[in-house]
Amino acid sequence: MDNPILFYDGDCGFCQRSVQLIIDNEKVPCFYFAPLQGDFAAQQLPTSLTTDLNSLVVLYKQQLYTQSDAMLLIVSFLSLPYSLAKIGKLMPRTIRNKAYTIVAQNRQKLSSYSKSCKLPTLEERARFIK
Repeated sequence: MDNPILFYDGDCGFCQRSVQLIIDNEKVPCFYFAPLQGDFAAQQLPTSLTTDLNSLVVLYKQQLYTQSDAMLLIVSFLSLPYSLAKIGKLMPRTIRNKAYTIVAQNRQKLSSYSKSCKLPTLEERARFIK
């Protein structure tokens, strides 16, 4: 598959809202989405990436991206203003990943602010892999 696949924590409200933000802001619909806890993730990813749910993972062109590298890849597919975040490439990876880790460790707190989420359309549902 040539399209990027985003693996995310399927039990995390913050992560689910992030997936929705991506769907709503892609320049062209191209991402597929799969929970890290699913069978597809277990088949495609090393066990270390499916047991540590503190990083989303993007599989794109047979390469795996995690943490801030995954985020920078994702924003490159998004429209303005989100695509401007790719300027983060100028920051050293260690600093980017530290910031990513802080958000990842607090994502459950961040998701407690909203208990609702938008239901995907039929077209969007077709892009989710179990």
